[in-house]
Amino acid sequence: MLYSLENAESIKCRTYRHSRYKPRINKGRTLIAYRKLRYFQIIPRLQRLFMSLETAKYITWHQSHDAVDGVMMHPFNGEALKYFNSMHPQFSVKSRNVRLELYINGFNLFRSFIAPYSCWSVIITVYNLPPGMCMRLEFMFLSTIIVTHFWVPTQKWENKKNWKKFKK
Repeated sequence: MLYSLENAESIKCRTYRHSRYKPRINKGRTLIAYRKLRYFQIIPRLQRLFMSLETAKYITWHQSHDAVDGVMMHPFNGEALKYFNSMHPQFSVKSRNVRLELYINGFNLFRSFIAPYSCWSVIITVYNLPPGMCMRLEFMFLSTIIVTHFWVPTQKWENKKNWKKFKK
């Protein structure tokens, strides 16, 4: 659940009733969220792609390239995009409509499985570009970072009686 707009003041998830913040031992400390989401706007970056004369000529590449039957040279030749085009013909008719793909990658910040921190990045790439361009770093956009701090129980919480008190 995203805690923004009408949910900005919520303390618990509406669906699962899970607390937004970690339990505090000292009442004077600030609240620490379980997860933090950082969002980087994608629209200005896509607009820059269309404004550049060098890349704008490649945005419609997918409509004009010749596909060889049975050979997948680009994701546009794949079955998933062919199915999408058949389900949404009004979208696939316009060659300048932007097709995007999401990549999600999680990694441990400190390269240690003991450390309770992890980071999830969401990367977006543009499928309209030719194969040599769509996987280059300048055409892959970091859109979201999710930083999490996993709660690792200490010895006092390993006791089942204390754990049941905490869960309530």
